[in-house]
Amino acid sequence: MKNVVTKSKAWLEEKTDQSSVSYIELSQELDTAATALLDVTSHISDEDNKDVNKPTPSLPQPDTQTTETFLTVQSPRQLKTQVQHTAVEEHPDLERRLAYIETTLSSLQDTQHKSTDDISEIKQWRDNFVTEQSDMTVNIAQLTKKQKQNFKNLRKQMSEQVKELNKEIESLKEKETKSNKTLEKLSIDMKEYENNSLKINKEMQCHTDKTDSMTQEIKSLSDLIVSIQDENNKIVVKTSTQFEKFKSKHSVMYKLLQQRLMPIDKLIQIYNQNLETREERINKLDELENIISKLSNNFHRIESRVCNRYACHVELDDPTPVSDGSIISTFSKVREYNGQHFNPTTGKFVSPHDGLYLVCVTLHEWEDKQITVRVMAGDRLFAVVDVKFNRTSAARSVVVDMKKGEELFFKVYAAYKGAMLSGYSSFTIVSL
Repeated sequence: MKNVVTKSKAWLEEKTDQSSVSYIELSQELDTAATALLDVTSHISDEDNKDVNKPTPSLPQPDTQTTETFLTVQSPRQLKTQVQHTAVEEHPDLERRLAYIETTLSSLQDTQHKSTDDISEIKQWRDNFVTEQSDMTVNIAQLTKKQKQNFKNLRKQMSEQVKELNKEIESLKEKETKSNKTLEKLSIDMKEYENNSLKINKEMQCHTDKTDSMTQEIKSLSDLIVSIQDENNKIVVKTSTQFEKFKSKHSVMYKLLQQRLMPIDKLIQIYNQNLETREERINKLDELENIISKLSNNFHRIESRVCNRYACHVELDDPTPVSDGSIISTFSKVREYNGQHFNPTTGKFVSPHDGLYLVCVTLHEWEDKQITVRVMAGDRLFAVVDVKFNRTSAARSVVVDMKKGEELFFKVYAAYKGAMLSGYSSFTIVSL
């Protein structure tokens, strides 16, 4: 009975795979289950009678077709009365078994009522489910329409954003190419500047080596002068002693001549000869003393010489236009050390003291036009620097001997029309 009830519920809920099963077949299965229950109850009653040792006649086995027709046609009350009559007629001990069968029939009726109630509830639930399913389909259709519209709008927005991003990416690529080009140019310029700086450093090293060698020579000369002074002092002492000896000899000779009565002419001649030799010696001594005094003055100058350190580095504007006969006077940076002697408005350097100055010139051309610059100190020309090609540099260094208050400047001797110097051009002035 439980299996048949579950099968009927599954059929009502459309959970079975057998779509060919009908309502009549299910009712037949329910009837067969009821007959099977009757058989089981009769068997149980037989076993109870055997235990009591009371022989009971066996009931006739009903046919399946007759039981089905009996169950389907007769009502439970009719079946009950009929069974009671048959049981009383056949055997009086069957009352207990009939009571048991009545209880089973009542339970079967209760289960039948419950199954009908369940079937009605299942039908109501099924109707509600169908209505809710139809409502859900309508809502799903509306939602799909809205989702399609939203998807279209999102697709348009995404396409517009993608276009804008592509434009931004293209602009960034162009900027990147431009920046790469500028970096390449700057790297080339930096390499040129490094090469020029290496050249300048080499030249400065050469000048420092020369100054070191000159200082060593000056030290050696000073040592020679000291030794010469010592020798001259020794010579003066010797000459003075010799002169005193000569005086003594001269006095002795004079006395001897007087004693021997030599003629006066001879004495005068001898005396004059001695005087001439004496004057020659004295003149030689005076010349030596003058030479020694000059050397001592030079030595004192060398010893008392003070190294006035000064340096100036000037960088030009980017770009700086130049013309024939003009003095370069437009600068971006002017750096001076130990003093301010460069005038950036006039472009002239005023020497703070007498001495030698190392001047380094670096010209870097902005355009493909020739430029010639001269290094001038007053009316004197010391160096000429030419630059001829676009984005190229020319450099030169020179040592200038200047007096205090003298002016040094950089004059453009020749320049094509529209010629310009770049910011990599610079001037350096260092006192030696």
